[in-house]
Amino acid sequence: MKKFTQLLLAVFLTAGVSPLFAQKISLGVHGTATEYIGDLNSINYKNNYSLYKFKYFQPGVALSLQESLNSSFSLYQMFAWNRLQYQNDERTAGVNARFISFNGMLKYKLNNGYILKETARFAPYGVGGLGITHIKSNEFKTGSRAVITEGETKPTVSMGAGIFVRFSDRVGLDLLSVFNRPLYDAWDGVVNGGHDLYLQHSAGLVFNLSKAKDTDKDGVPDKRDKCPNTPAGVQVDLTGCPVDTDKDGVADYIDKCPAQAGSAEMNGCPDTDKDGIADVDDKCPAVPGLAKFAGCPDSDGDGVEDANDKCPNTAAGTPVDATGCPLDSDGDKVPDNLDKCPNTPAGTVVDVNGCPADTDGDGVTNNVDRCPNTPGPASNNGCPEVKEETKKRLNFAQRGIYFETGKAIIKKTSNALLNEIVSIINEYPDYNLRLGGHTDAVGSDASNMRLSQARVDAVKAYLVSKGVSEDRLEATGFGETKPIASNKTAAGKARNRRVELELYLK
Repeated sequence: MKKFTQLLLAVFLTAGVSPLFAQKISLGVHGTATEYIGDLNSINYKNNYSLYKFKYFQPGVALSLQESLNSSFSLYQMFAWNRLQYQNDERTAGVNARFISFNGMLKYKLNNGYILKETARFAPYGVGGLGITHIKSNEFKTGSRAVITEGETKPTVSMGAGIFVRFSDRVGLDLLSVFNRPLYDAWDGVVNGGHDLYLQHSAGLVFNLSKAKDTDKDGVPDKRDKCPNTPAGVQVDLTGCPVDTDKDGVADYIDKCPAQAGSAEMNGCPDTDKDGIADVDDKCPAVPGLAKFAGCPDSDGDGVEDANDKCPNTAAGTPVDATGCPLDSDGDKVPDNLDKCPNTPAGTVVDVNGCPADTDGDGVTNNVDRCPNTPGPASNNGCPEVKEETKKRLNFAQRGIYFETGKAIIKKTSNALLNEIVSIINEYPDYNLRLGGHTDAVGSDASNMRLSQARVDAVKAYLVSKGVSEDRLEATGFGETKPIASNKTAAGKARNRRVELELYLK
């Protein structure tokens, strides 16, 4: 008996070496209880059979080894030591048996991914197969304990059903009932009554000996891993998928803003102003802007962001400078795109086209026109030329200015000619008047100098009194230093006593 037990255990352990297609190996430790189904509880013996009637309960033990072949099938191997007692109500017939058995069964799992999920907590299954049983039995009835068999080893046909309750990936509870039919009739003491069965019930803990396949090494077995290709080192949740703290659909390991819900386009960050630049990179997150300005706007599209643009409303297409204002290369305040004379010298007054202005339209631009408001020929710097007639009038008028002898008092007879001079000055507003005072040689040089200055100042004062701007008058006394005739004759002296008048451009 001992040798047979060792043999069956060796077969059990040898069969447990993983076959070519095995994927997972589990070892179970079970407690058993056995029911009798045979001739002794048939109609002839008055005790009809009913399941789960353990009047003569006898405990047993079993070891199981399961090897997964694929998602639907496993090889279920069980080595069991069972005890069985049965007696009819009248105690006229009964059996007391011991079984040492090894069953190799094919297990069909309902949690195969087609009927139930492979990870189902409650997983029913069915088994069926062949085995070998060593039987030792005695009579068990009133007044008799005779030996029926001291040890018969017979092939066995098995079939049953069970349910596996998963506690974790490593351990679960296995509940199984198997009908075993040893191909031997007489072990219950009744010969030619038909092959008898015993129903083995078992309950035990099953331990997964194989490490669950975990392709991406994230600690979540592939069977439960919804993201089996997670990169190494990435933190995952219970489903094996990368953690997504803000639930925005972008995993934390690639989410630049793991605490703020965003979008995949923005690498998990929000884009408040919808300008295509994530808030974390956007210097102006509340206003749509451009990437080259870190999300800040350029309202007029001139290439200068609004924050630095001193002219934020420049017309489209206008070249601008670094401040965003229209480019004005020559500084004439006419933008280059409108300036027909973009290289006008600095300080030149220009027209609306950026060209040197010609206010009086005489063909001489203001920048070289000494009389910009009065037409004149270029030969006279844009100023009107003094007419010959005017020159004659001025020459005539200056010869009629007379003073009291030795004094700077103008004689009233000179007023008419002085008024003529006022008229001439007003006729030529772009010209000034130069007044030169001269004396004869009578008296000292110093007194003559003083007298000549006093006389031209008197003429100047008269002209100013008639409305001529003092700024247009230049009065200088020369004394006797510039005679135009000899001072040795009375006629010459008279010619030397004079006031000379000259119109000149400002």
